Amino acid sequence: MQAGARVAKFRSFMRPKRILIIDDDPDQVSTLAEVLRLDGHQVQYATNPLYAMDLAQSFRPEFAFIDIGMPYMDGYEAVRRLRRHFTDARMYAITGRSGDDEVRKSLDAGFDGHLVKPLDTAMIGRLLAEEDVSAGKSTT
Repeated sequence: MQAGARVAKFRSFMRPKRILIIDDDPDQVSTLAEVLRLDGHQVQYATNPLYAMDLAQSFRPEFAFIDIGMPYMDGYEAVRRLRRHFTDARMYAITGRSGDDEVRKSLDAGFDGHLVKPLDTAMIGRLLAEEDVSAGKSTT
C-alpha cells in the first residue's frame, strides 16, 4: 500500500478533532484550515496571536499549529499561554526555521513537535491519526 493510501485510510477512520491554527500568513492559514476541514475536522484560525488567545478559550482546541515568527506575540509565548489552559492539547510549531537548535527551542517552549514549512499535509494527517491510536481507538 502506498504512503498516500495509508494516510487516506487513517483519515477515513479518524475521529474529527478541534484544531486551532495561528499564523500571520493568511494564505498559509486558510489553506491548511481548508485541507483539515475537508478531512472532517473542526478548524478555527487566527492571523493575530492576541485574538487567537481569546478564540482558544471558547473553541477549546485539541490540537494547535502555531507559527513561530509572528507580530504582537511570537509562537513561543503563544504556546506558553495556551499551555496554561490546555495542558492536554497537542501543539506543534510551524515555521521556516530548521535545525537542532530550533527544534530544541520549540520543545523547551512547550510544543509537542516542530514542523518546517512548507507543511507536509500527509505528516499532519499522521499526527492527527496517531492521537486516535495512542488513545486506544483503532484507525484500521
